Amino acid sequence: MNMLLWALQILLALWNAVGGAYMVTHYEELATPSALNALPRPAWVALGALQVLLAVGLVVPRTSGVSAVGLVVIPLLGLVLYTAYAGFPGLRWAVIPAALAAFVAYERLR
Repeated sequence: MNMLLWALQILLALWNAVGGAYMVTHYEELATPSALNALPRPAWVALGALQVLLAVGLVVPRTSGVSAVGLVVIPLLGLVLYTAYAGFPGLRWAVIPAALAAFVAYERLR
């Protein structure tokens, strides 16, 4: 089980590091005009940077559980934001990584 968790953590870390970096560097492409007004640009950049930091923490043994909890919250908040303001159609892009991160958090924190 430990090998499966580490493989899952590495894949989730890569997924979230790329997603967070993209959020920081491609703000204009991500934020539709209606969602753009929901959060100011610094908040988008801070969320992207936090996502990258949590992705790094996911592969550090002592912080992996706490980082996984953070990586459950960020995609679900993004899902709420985009659903409310932009009609976000990609439910699976937020729910599946959040569910996998929740599994990692549960296993690492118990």
